[in-house]
Amino acid sequence: MCPDESIPDDVKEKAMKATFRALCKHGYADLTMKKIADESDKCKSTFHYHYDTKEKLLVNFIEFLLEGFKDRMVPDTEDPLEKLNGLIDNMLFGLADEETTESFHTALLEIRSQAPYNERYREQITENDQYIKKVVSDIIREGIEKNRFKDVNAEETATVILSAIDGARARQISTNRNATKELRSSLDWIIEDLLLE
Repeated sequence: MCPDESIPDDVKEKAMKATFRALCKHGYADLTMKKIADESDKCKSTFHYHYDTKEKLLVNFIEFLLEGFKDRMVPDTEDPLEKLNGLIDNMLFGLADEETTESFHTALLEIRSQAPYNERYREQITENDQYIKKVVSDIIREGIEKNRFKDVNAEETATVILSAIDGARARQISTNRNATKELRSSLDWIIEDLLLE
């Protein structure tokens, strides 16, 4: 999906940050354009002018999450193991400066749950998933090339890791268990057993 070039960068950035805050505060079901506008210095009519519908705004938001993913989520290190572990930690527990990780993951899960009924959400979420899988696969391939990891199928291993993270985040927000912490220990074992030379 291509970004909407007609929306000025400053408006888009403010809209995306306001959408993030509103999603964390209200969740998907109670999200409205007014509640998003209330989280910014822009009025509701500005949001409607640039994003005709809440759906269009949320599709752009899902796309926005992908922009800069690698720079924000992947640690800047030459060691593929540190890179992989840092990425896993950031995906499970959020970045150190994010206090809203669990509420954001809840809202994101709500958006994902709409994907079977909304083709635009499904297309953008698919694009995000494919990109994130490529990032993880590339880290694994780098580890193989540097003789840090065993010669495994990078795509299959990335699928296992990402599926486990998705499952743990869903369990974390839908149960009373600390599923992300439990999974982190299990992933340490998987990485050691499956990947490390």
